[in-house]
Amino acid sequence: MAPVTDGDTLLLHFTSTRPDGEIFEDTRAGEPVRATLGERQINPLFEKVLIGREPGETVTVVLPPEKAYGKYRSRLVITMKRKRLNLDHEPVPGEFLKVEVMGKPCLVTVTDVTEKSVTIDANHPLAGETITYAITVAAILPRSG
Repeated sequence: MAPVTDGDTLLLHFTSTRPDGEIFEDTRAGEPVRATLGERQINPLFEKVLIGREPGETVTVVLPPEKAYGKYRSRLVITMKRKRLNLDHEPVPGEFLKVEVMGKPCLVTVTDVTEKSVTIDANHPLAGETITYAITVAAILPRSG
């Protein structure tokens, strides 16, 4: 079979690992991810390293924070008055909430709770981390005509 070229639709398996070795994503136990190269469906750096690979081949990509989930920005940690959050339950640290941050809906993590306020973190939970991806080409699908 021919190697991967731009425009190919691939079935891929991903294993995503944090710096401490914790695997936080592993598609090998389930269905592979379908992605067409050149259509911005996966990280452009992944597309670049997949070109020329053969089905069954695995490539490892290490992404620094700015190429993965972004740098950690302390300005995205905000303490808000409870009243402003308009919650219908008692928030707990580690919980995810949907709130409006800087005028946009955002999924945030509760980091601290006091009687009058709630501190939230609008950074992605993996912001600031270097992530290692093992990407396996499960198949190259035939092009439709």
